[in-house]
Amino acid sequence: MAPFIADLIRRAELDIELLVEPFAGGAAVAISLLESGHVKSIGLADADPLIASFWRIVFSDDAWKLVDLIQDTKVTLGEWYRQKALAPRCDLSAAFKCLYLNRTSFSGALMSRTGPIGGISQKGPYKIGCRFNRPKIAARILELSKLADNVRFVRNSSYRRTMADVSRTSLAAQSPEKILWYLDPPFFAKAERLYRYSFSDDQHEELPDDIDNLVGHWLLSYDDHATARRLYSKHPGFARVNLRYNARIDTTERLVASEVIVSDLIASLRKRSLLDDWGKVIQLPRRRQPALPGTASRSVVKAAR
Repeated sequence: MAPFIADLIRRAELDIELLVEPFAGGAAVAISLLESGHVKSIGLADADPLIASFWRIVFSDDAWKLVDLIQDTKVTLGEWYRQKALAPRCDLSAAFKCLYLNRTSFSGALMSRTGPIGGISQKGPYKIGCRFNRPKIAARILELSKLADNVRFVRNSSYRRTMADVSRTSLAAQSPEKILWYLDPPFFAKAERLYRYSFSDDQHEELPDDIDNLVGHWLLSYDDHATARRLYSKHPGFARVNLRYNARIDTTERLVASEVIVSDLIASLRKRSLLDDWGKVIQLPRRRQPALPGTASRSVVKAAR
């Protein structure tokens, strides 16, 4: 999704001072757009305290302490059980629990019912430590920690509280056009298996009204679900995007997933006839490509009306 949003920013000729992800999760979009220079700063929030603690530590002077835990802690079934039962008393402990369970649990899920990679028996081809690449994870955390000066806030709060607080900032009052919201709320399908903090039916229904009151530009992404289409298909910024993920069925085939997106930017660009090439295969920059012309690799994203 990040390359797609980067393309919208470019087409709309925006100068984004702050990108806010109130459903941060893995924060991939915010981090990607910050690293590529498409936005100047980011703000992250999540209702899950484990996720919020993780990003607070990553973008703090204590990032090295998290790296030390990564290097020193054993990856065993016993430690997995210990982390699962742990009630963290500080951000660092919560951050490590979040990371440890994400790297050692099936599908990276933090849910209480989710089991370890390889199962309790550990007899399958993939064992509990297969995704716990210490050097790679540690290096990435230290790399991200260098961006701390460009991270305005990391908070454990509801999306509504984050929206209200950002709307009261001087940036919102003086230059609302420099704020971009990326809204990636809990999906409809299998939400109870994916999130510790998911949406009720009422919350899904209330989100469109909250978006109407947002200060700044915004883009919403959802799973391509019947309710999402009902709630947003009449918006002039509604579209469906086909994204090719690295979730392989076998060595030759990749899964193709469709998502619903809605954005005031899409509506504006359509009105100005600046999306005439949609529906074609377009080349967009990948994560961490410099904003200036360079030689970084590229990825293909297929966008469809």
